[in-house]
Amino acid sequence: MTQWQQLLFQNGKIMAVFMVALPAFWLVILIVAPQLMMIDFSLWYEDNVTLERLERDISQKDHHLFDLDDKIANLMDQGLSAADPQLVSLEQEYQLLDQEIKQLMLKTDDPPEVYSPKNYVYLAHNQLHRTIFLKTIWSSLMVTLIAMVICYPVAYYLAQVAPKRQATILFLGLIIPYWINEILRTFAWLMLLSYNGFINLFFTRAGLLEEPIEFLDGNTGVLIGMTYAYILFMVFPTYNLLQTLDRNQIDAASDLGAGWIRIHLRIAIPHAKPGLAVGAITTFMLAAGTYAVPAILGGPHSLWFTQIIYSWFFDGGNWNQGAAYAFVLLFLCIIFVMLMMKIFRVRFNDITRRV
Repeated sequence: MTQWQQLLFQNGKIMAVFMVALPAFWLVILIVAPQLMMIDFSLWYEDNVTLERLERDISQKDHHLFDLDDKIANLMDQGLSAADPQLVSLEQEYQLLDQEIKQLMLKTDDPPEVYSPKNYVYLAHNQLHRTIFLKTIWSSLMVTLIAMVICYPVAYYLAQVAPKRQATILFLGLIIPYWINEILRTFAWLMLLSYNGFINLFFTRAGLLEEPIEFLDGNTGVLIGMTYAYILFMVFPTYNLLQTLDRNQIDAASDLGAGWIRIHLRIAIPHAKPGLAVGAITTFMLAAGTYAVPAILGGPHSLWFTQIIYSWFFDGGNWNQGAAYAFVLLFLCIIFVMLMMKIFRVRFNDITRRV
């Protein structure tokens, strides 16, 4: 029995069609089609040379049209009738020229499209944008690494060490702040990390700092804010895997003389690899694609690549250049996904089956 026949037998024809059609709709309409459109947008640009030529032609024809209008007005002032051959010829020329101008204006409203890699070449040649792109990728990797270092001990403690009641309280402590909107949480960090904020005030009053630190002048505030914003996406998949780890394996390794470092390196971490891979992928993609956190905590000296993409789309009105930048970021995120799966030696079915 094929999978389709089994689906029909278990759920009936209507439900089986619905169960197949809904994922297909989601995949094609909401994922594949927008990405294909973005790629198409990124590969063409408005031919400004042709557009400028059309505008020059319109300007010249407009001047000629005004001259014809003056000639027709002068002839009519001289008393020529509308049936006069000279006046009829000028009227015909006027109408023909007016139609040509209208056709040229329609062409300028829909500029010619030229397909080329120009939008991608622009990114490669723009040193500032290239630097911001590399900084965004590096910072996203740092956020992912910091989140992994923080979250693995937390996830292990919740899954294998903490009593059930204590684990529930700790989970609530982790989840409740995330009931608040991300922008509001980011503004809370803005108040904490500001020059006269709570953190600087605490350390200066305690005598640990002579003067406040400017957290919001560079990338420090952005890294802190993004690590906090996406830390749960690392905790939960890691916790889900560690929760399925048989405690007897840890006890047996300990009885045989293995230290805690070896237990984690040889038993716990290999068992949690799919969860760590999912957490790393999710955290990196969210960090690389975020806009609100760097916009609020970054300041003028910490531009993020997504801010440039936003600027191309909404400030500059250049959707083609913005689509090229967005596709470069998307392509790099796909490469990162493949790299994480290679590093952790997991496959898609391992991730979907165990997380």
